[in-house]
Amino acid sequence: MIRPFLVFPFLAAFICLYLLSRKNSEGMEDVIAQYGFRITLLAPPGLYLAGRFPVSLGAAYDRSIKDRLAQLYGQKHDYPRVHLAQKYALSLALVFVLGILGLLGRGGAVFFVYALFLPLPVFYLTDRELDKKIDQRKRSILIDLPTFLNTLALLLGAGLTYTASVEKVVADAGPGRPLYRELQVTLSELQSGSPVSRAYENLSRRCGIPEITRFASTVLQNINRGSSDLAHVLSLLSQECWQKRKEIARKQGEEASSKLVFPMVMIFVAVSIIVLAPAIMAMSR
Repeated sequence: MIRPFLVFPFLAAFICLYLLSRKNSEGMEDVIAQYGFRITLLAPPGLYLAGRFPVSLGAAYDRSIKDRLAQLYGQKHDYPRVHLAQKYALSLALVFVLGILGLLGRGGAVFFVYALFLPLPVFYLTDRELDKKIDQRKRSILIDLPTFLNTLALLLGAGLTYTASVEKVVADAGPGRPLYRELQVTLSELQSGSPVSRAYENLSRRCGIPEITRFASTVLQNINRGSSDLAHVLSLLSQECWQKRKEIARKQGEEASSKLVFPMVMIFVAVSIIVLAPAIMAMSR
């Protein structure tokens, strides 16, 4: 049964929410873009609800979310709020679509039940998406690490100092890739007077990859001892990282082939129907 008398108040409630919240995203455009906010149009109401109704499932949960966001985007206080706003925005989109369908009589009260309970898995899946982003980031760092180490070893062998070599590699690569972005942060910390040990400990913690930890410890040991074979050690580490990169490429190939199984089966079924249908029709006559 169509309920047009309820559709307009329902739409009016969403419009009022948007008008009340339209200034909440001012000054946060860069943070929203870097986070990769889905349905950017709903970012203002999402931020408004995140500020009015902060959801907390305990200190351990909040700390886990902040650690994952810090690993992805750095130590900024805006990202936990944006992450919660993403949950509210996706929930609002679901509630809006299912609520309209329910009010128009397309499914009756079932859509209202879905509209009430679907935001719960949305909150969970949004947190799980952080884990996928972290895995992709780690994979990107592992892919870039062998090239970085090899280039760094070549520059050291050519006579450049370690700091000048890292600055040149980072400047030539640009900040688009996670590895070089983290190295740029490390260089900024060193330029601001931070101790070398602390800067590389922070690099290791931010990346969360054993290979980066080994690289940081190798650099610190050679700097402290004043060893001149840093280029040789980095070359050996680069060769080990190349093996890791080959394993990543092999796994990506296996994942890609497994994803192609279902489309290939569907194509086979479609081709079989196209080929066999005329013969079956002829035999039936």
